[in-house]
Amino acid sequence: MILDVFAVSLLLSLVFKRRIYHLHETNIKLVYLFPLPFVLQFLPIQNRILMMVVSYSLLFLLLSINHHLEGFKLIILGSALNFLVILLGGGRMPVYGPLANRMGLMPSIKHILLEKFTPILLIGDIIPAYTPWGRKFLISIGDVLVYAGLLIFMLSKPDRSSFKRTL
Repeated sequence: MILDVFAVSLLLSLVFKRRIYHLHETNIKLVYLFPLPFVLQFLPIQNRILMMVVSYSLLFLLLSINHHLEGFKLIILGSALNFLVILLGGGRMPVYGPLANRMGLMPSIKHILLEKFTPILLIGDIIPAYTPWGRKFLISIGDVLVYAGLLIFMLSKPDRSSFKRTL
């Protein structure tokens, strides 16, 4: 779904005539490490809770270093909600099984299907999301906050101090 958010950001940048291609000029510290927490989450490690703690610890470190950037506070809040529900779900994101089945979705290594609605699902994957190009997902309120923060970041102009000076 995160790639879909990037695609929507690109479309919105064209509609609102924003220069999304200026992202290389923003002052994102340690940007090359941002894929690592997500790669760690897909490794077939037995101890999922430990893997998620390591993954989210690295993610929170990277996000907190960059918290001054537009949208990053929302990304941090959404990530914290996702981390909490994943810990409560034994290292996997709880997904409401009947809704996933109705939408024809299959869980990945990162998900656990819950057949009965329990309070943990209030911050789990229970929100249906559809893209204009036909992809469908169940997302959490944490995901909504992360995606909103990412959209804000992608569509905001970088600080003048972060632009490279050229002659």
